Amino acid sequence: MTITQMVQDQQRQRIAELGQQRRGKPHANPYGTPGMSLNDAGDYRKIVPVDEGVVRQVRQIAFDHMKNGYGVSDGEDISKAIRDYTMSLAPEKRLSASWTLNEIFHSEATRLGEYVHQRVPGWDWGEPFDTSILDGYRQGVDVDA
Repeated sequence: MTITQMVQDQQRQRIAELGQQRRGKPHANPYGTPGMSLNDAGDYRKIVPVDEGVVRQVRQIAFDHMKNGYGVSDGEDISKAIRDYTMSLAPEKRLSASWTLNEIFHSEATRLGEYVHQRVPGWDWGEPFDTSILDGYRQGVDVDA
């Protein structure tokens, strides 16, 4: 048995034990973010209304990653911003709100990457470039070359 198989076996066993202990109680994901509810989650991967202030914050974090790390970071700042906002919501709304904010962040990061690549052909994530080219960038707006 490989290590991967042993770990998978332990996870299956742990999940089975948790299921037996919690019969009749709401499901809590032991591997997920504390406070996230999977009850009636359905397809949580949908865009839902979120506070415009946190949307601006998420877009600004994507911009800061590009300007300060050439598009690369450890992700702690975006995780904290999303977690802080979603934990202020009702548990059943947190998954979709978190998914929505992640989509907004990745969309903005992709837009920024395309913006830089149009001005610095051959550029790749993490490679230095003259960040002054970002002075003309407008967040959340598709910009032509």
